[in-house]
Amino acid sequence: MTTKDYEWFVKTDLSKYTGEWIATLNQKVVAHGNDAEIVYNEAKAKFPTKKPSLAKIPSGDTLILVVR
Repeated sequence: MTTKDYEWFVKTDLSKYTGEWIATLNQKVVAHGNDAEIVYNEAKAKFPTKKPSLAKIPSGDTLILVVR
């Protein structure tokens, strides 16, 4: 995930995906669902030459720690 993609992920309201896995690519959600493997495979099928990022959208408060 690039810095630009990460900043988008942190700032974007993804609450409609609460409790689900999402696959993102170029600041867009390209697949989502309850099974990480299925979500990733769906994203890869849509964009076979790209590497989507996978994340689970938490259902409560979450602390994100970035170490640089």
